[in-house]
Amino acid sequence: MKVKIKSILNVIGHEELYVIPIACNGKYVLGLNFFEDIEGGRVARFVLIMDKYGEINSIKVVEGDKGIVIAEGVRDDMDAVSKVIKIDRKMVTNRIPLFINIKVKSFSETQDRGIRGYENYIKRYGEIDPSKLKGVIKLDVSEEIV
Repeated sequence: MKVKIKSILNVIGHEELYVIPIACNGKYVLGLNFFEDIEGGRVARFVLIMDKYGEINSIKVVEGDKGIVIAEGVRDDMDAVSKVIKIDRKMVTNRIPLFINIKVKSFSETQDRGIRGYENYIKRYGEIDPSKLKGVIKLDVSEEIV
């Protein structure tokens, strides 16, 4: 996956979510998140996280400010991940969320949609082993100066 990040990010919200790390490139971690789109839903989506301190090395609860970045190869990468773990619904778009100013937590304090979607997934399919997903996708991040 190729991701282009502009030097100025428009923050559009604040969110708490479970992140399953898949790939790393410097301070950026590409993760998989299950999002509750409808009650009981579990749509898989990619998220990018600016992890300055290397804290996201397993499944973690992350809270942070959200912006949107442009990515290439999302459909192919989602297909590659769905061959490793069961994914019944996918969010395939070239616009993926980037989380900055993050806090890694040991548990969720809220019931945001990024938390409930993951909980819905594990109720249906069980826990995910993140080591199976390592190396499935290559992450290429370029920072553009505007």
